[in-house]
Amino acid sequence: MLVPTNRLTLIDALRPPAGFRLESAMAVTFTLNLQALLAAPAAFAIAGLSDPTGDSGGHTPVELIHALRTHAHKLTVFSEAGEIGLPTASRAFAFLEGAVVPVKAPRGGIVHPKVWVLRYESGDPVDSHQEERLRVLISSRNLTFDESWDTVLRLDETAHSRGVALAKVGELFEGLLKNTVRDNKEKPKGWNVEHENRVHSLAQALKTARFELPAGVDDLRIHLLGLDQVPPPLPDTAERSLIISPFLADGFFSWVHPTPVNTLVSRQESFDALQPGIRDSIGNKYVFDDGGTLEDTESTGPGRPLAGLHAKVFAFETGDRARLFVGSANATGPAFANNVEILAELRGPVAELGIDRLCNGDGDDPGLVDLFHTYHPSPERPSSNGTGCSTLDTTRRKIAGIPITGTVTAGGKECQEYAVTYGAEKPLPAVEGVEIHWWPLTTPGHRREVPTSEPFEARFETSLEAISGFLAFELSHDCGEQSWFAVPVPLDGVPEHRDRCLLKALIGNAERFLRYLLALLYEDSRQFDVREFTRVVDSAASRANGPISFAVLERLLRTMRRDPLKLSGLHPLIADLRADDALPPGFAELWDAIHHVAAEGIRPQDAPAQ
Repeated sequence: MLVPTNRLTLIDALRPPAGFRLESAMAVTFTLNLQALLAAPAAFAIAGLSDPTGDSGGHTPVELIHALRTHAHKLTVFSEAGEIGLPTASRAFAFLEGAVVPVKAPRGGIVHPKVWVLRYESGDPVDSHQEERLRVLISSRNLTFDESWDTVLRLDETAHSRGVALAKVGELFEGLLKNTVRDNKEKPKGWNVEHENRVHSLAQALKTARFELPAGVDDLRIHLLGLDQVPPPLPDTAERSLIISPFLADGFFSWVHPTPVNTLVSRQESFDALQPGIRDSIGNKYVFDDGGTLEDTESTGPGRPLAGLHAKVFAFETGDRARLFVGSANATGPAFANNVEILAELRGPVAELGIDRLCNGDGDDPGLVDLFHTYHPSPERPSSNGTGCSTLDTTRRKIAGIPITGTVTAGGKECQEYAVTYGAEKPLPAVEGVEIHWWPLTTPGHRREVPTSEPFEARFETSLEAISGFLAFELSHDCGEQSWFAVPVPLDGVPEHRDRCLLKALIGNAERFLRYLLALLYEDSRQFDVREFTRVVDSAASRANGPISFAVLERLLRTMRRDPLKLSGLHPLIADLRADDALPPGFAELWDAIHHVAAEGIRPQDAPAQ
């Protein structure tokens, strides 16, 4: 089950089934890395960008920009207010401005689930026989580039009537929709009504769809915590139990689950922080150690990467039956009282879902148990976090909970210059010992200190391409602690042609486009790392020169003769860039001639589906 060599990346989990493309998606995450969110559209488009041989390598920034612009408007991503990490400045984040929705927990905790609901569609959009298919991902992984060990449960829709229902997943998202930072009673300017429509549509689809059970599972139930007051779903008694949780708290063992735990796997720091009496009541205690370390994001802010253990697993055995809970909840009191959390409960025979089956190897591959090491108390019990850290956490979430808006106005000659005025109805919180600086995400050079004694408002001069719907904040405590985060801000008055100008600016000059195209046409082009995406698309373009254009022409003609299907697969990308006036001068006419000849050389049975 939890075999270290059996790994699934989030990109793989998001990728559409063969013959399908993304129709819409909604997600929720605690911490959010905007660069990781940029990678999601690449996953959605990867099937369409692959060549006919099935090789998905060689994706280039132009393709990723196109995928981002094509798919970002299909996303609704809920994130805990104040937990969006501050990325390196990039104009590409403009395409994500309408996708992110900050939320707060209604019972005073944090919004902690990590869930994706995806709807794919097949065939032509006007085809009356078009098929739709749902997928649900329930995991312990935030939408980040963390290198931590997490669990991901993937559930795909099935036509079988005996499949499991996941209506409660839809209830989670409808509950989040009621707890956004922005008041739902009076929708402010910039509120995207498409979020409501998308959430309600997907939630309704989840009520009637059925999902295939994983192998060895004969029942599956979803438990939502924190939207309403509900009792903990964990069983009161069991003959054998195992809990894997990176974070621990005394309250979990004293009132959430007072039943003795046979085996507990966590971190050294988490064990050390427990009261000695509670720690002694636990049976086998193991520290997960793969050589990495895990930083506590709940106390240090959203920007610090995670490594080591981050999975949450609660496993119980009684007789020949096993119950396995996976999802977002840690073994803490707040997880089962104040936080919004989700747990998927899988039931089945011990032979398939039992603790030994879960952690041991299969003979050929090592098991997760090989990374367990007996816990030994540290010489001294760790002290609690300093005042600075807790103050910055509180301040960060207060700032992110204030509805800030932005208004774009044109100015200067021929409206080539713009200004954005950001403001809120009340001032930002004044906190003793804390300085607040802020700037539009795309222009770090505009960093300013925030006055906290007057209404929050500031005007920034900018260019059309640098207009930003994200504000960057820096908090500095006089004890030396700092925290950085981003806040999405809805914009009013954005020019309609902004996307087209931005697309052209990101692609760059003709030389850059032709270099990208040349990489597309070579079969051995390198795999593009999505984490380098923003660095590459914002890098300075090389000077144009003649030889590269001849190289592209030569490669186009050779591909036309030897592999016309590859050109046919590139045609949708070229057509979209042409519609946005983002192609080099004269290239559209050249492409028309070459693509026409290539299309004539494709046999009908080889032609790609449109």
